[in-house]
Amino acid sequence: MGRLLATLAAVGFGLGLGAAALAGFLVWASLPMLEGEIRLAGLGAPARVSRDELGVPLIEAASERDAAMALGFVHAQDRLWQMEINRRIGAGRLAEVVGERGLAVDRFMRTLGLYRAAEASLDHLSAEALDRLAAYAEGVNGFLAQRAGPLPPEFLLLRHRPEPWRPADSLVLIKLMALDLVSSWRSELTRA
Repeated sequence: MGRLLATLAAVGFGLGLGAAALAGFLVWASLPMLEGEIRLAGLGAPARVSRDELGVPLIEAASERDAAMALGFVHAQDRLWQMEINRRIGAGRLAEVVGERGLAVDRFMRTLGLYRAAEASLDHLSAEALDRLAAYAEGVNGFLAQRAGPLPPEFLLLRHRPEPWRPADSLVLIKLMALDLVSSWRSELTRA
């Protein structure tokens, strides 16, 4: 009996160690490449991204459009899960990722209509602003298209693959942040 327990404990330990090693590898493999050269289709000229000692990206580009594209790429490298989950919250599409638990948030956000407002805002922007938003989206999508390793662990756990980024997605994040910054939105909503 003692030998059986020892064998079971050893097998359990081995399986646990293997699972931990696999999880560690998946997390490591999902980390973005921060050094080297990446070719991003659509850039007018090469852009340079370096990082300071805190990991904050510093972008040097020949044009604002190229800088916006590089910024989209870097944001996707560093914050893809945060971008995806907040885009879905703002669009009222959280339940598509997290299931029934997201339905109440989705109903509320669709009632507020933040994504509709973001799409409507596109019609009121200058051609230059639209171009920057499109370049940013191209950068995010460029990251998604050429990503070599697995997506961050959150995507793997939920078996979710992000959709291509659109200019309205960036605007809905801005509107979501504005809503978050307004401390009186609940009382204003009840008075409306």
